[in-house]
Amino acid sequence: MGLPRWNLSNKNERLFRIIVLTIVSFVLVYEKIYGSSSTQYAAMYLCVFSLVGTFLSNAVQKRYFTSVMEYAQVFRIVALLMMLCFLIIWVYVTIERVSQASLLTGIV
Repeated sequence: MGLPRWNLSNKNERLFRIIVLTIVSFVLVYEKIYGSSSTQYAAMYLCVFSLVGTFLSNAVQKRYFTSVMEYAQVFRIVALLMMLCFLIIWVYVTIERVSQASLLTGIV
């Protein structure tokens, strides 16, 4: 029994990549328009881990990491888990910042 392995088809890999990069693009645009220093680091780490998690696809692993493919897959899974964690942190901090701003201005 080897390490974890995802055998997604090329179509599913492409759909996954599109969804993840769309979410990251939304976060970056939101940070550009409404961002503050409290949410900046979570968004930055989200972007870094999403690039590793999405572009280390099965085709890339088969081409460049043939001898250590299982380890590259684990690296990808960890990057995606970290991306998910930083997305949750970013959402939480953003909601807290918006709710505090609305309380300060009197809008509930």
